[in-house]
Amino acid sequence: MRKIQVYLREDQKAALKSLSARTGARQSDLVRRGVDLLLEGAAREIDWRKATRAVAGIWRDHEAVGVTGGELRKSFKRRFPAIYGRD
Repeated sequence: MRKIQVYLREDQKAALKSLSARTGARQSDLVRRGVDLLLEGAAREIDWRKATRAVAGIWRDHEAVGVTGGELRKSFKRRFPAIYGRD
């Protein structure tokens, strides 16, 4: 493990101390758990975007899509530019 210095607001420090007293866990352990949760959430978000990009356009040439599918794709591109990019 590596030591780092973290500054907390007074309310954060008080809540951390209270949680530590209630759970019996050390404050440093609680901080590590919080960092792990943050990193796991970020990894899931990245995976979600990667999966969305991987399946984008799989129905592009399918007969059942037709004109409505093209309009739907344009709508998605307008509504979700971060995923589909801008034209």
